[in-house]
Amino acid sequence: MNAAELKQRAKEHGADLIGIASYERWADLAPGKNPRSIMPQCKSVIVIGRKILRGAFRGVEEGTNFNSTYAMYGRDWHEGIFFPRVTYALCNDLERCGAEAMPLSGGMPGGENKVIGNEGVAANVSLDTKFFAQAAGLGSIGKGGFFLTSKYGHRQRFGLILTDLELAGDPLVELDLCKDCDACLRACPLQALTASGASTFALNTKLCGLCQNGRQNSGGLRFEPLDRLAAACGRACMVALEDKIEERFNTPFRKRAVWERDIHGKATVKPLPKKGE
Repeated sequence: MNAAELKQRAKEHGADLIGIASYERWADLAPGKNPRSIMPQCKSVIVIGRKILRGAFRGVEEGTNFNSTYAMYGRDWHEGIFFPRVTYALCNDLERCGAEAMPLSGGMPGGENKVIGNEGVAANVSLDTKFFAQAAGLGSIGKGGFFLTSKYGHRQRFGLILTDLELAGDPLVELDLCKDCDACLRACPLQALTASGASTFALNTKLCGLCQNGRQNSGGLRFEPLDRLAAACGRACMVALEDKIEERFNTPFRKRAVWERDIHGKATVKPLPKKGE
């Protein structure tokens, strides 16, 4: 199976995005972050993406429903039910062709911090999914720390497949979706994001963890363990990008005044900003 055939199979199984990070792009990673610490014969890392429905953010945006919409369809069921079916099916295709395929979830918490038997490598290997998504040519990390693609902005989640099949890597892309934009920074009610002069804004994770504006703790196995995609910053990013990405809608996402809660949970409502503000 070559790269083109693999991508066609992935799309047939339900993948919305797929990219390949070839060996030379990650060969020099430290053992604790290197796929070969997990699969010694790994030659390619396949990154699969599935979009998050825009409608899954609607309940949080209106302040009316946080669980049945985003928490289930945008996060838990998305990564725990819908996504694994795609990954499993593609791994089956690879193994039917004689290649070994190792499926991994979008997040990888460290394991035991001790050496067990892998040539001195401690058993806490944890791959950086966003790094591999960028190495697979699917997009880049924006100022707010969200992984952005030209097709969906930040509305996708990723999973990984390690394989001993040697596949051609995809061209790297440099997106400028965040150029002249600080929507996520301005939207954070707790000021957990600060401009630091680096390529991404600095995030105070302790302060962010107190946010009651749609931020959710989703656990180390998830693509976003500290999930801000539906938080005030993430939804502001969606609004800022909706005319810049490929998937367009007939109406704008933001239709009402913007609600926010301070660190004590007190809610206020701000007038709907005019376009461009």
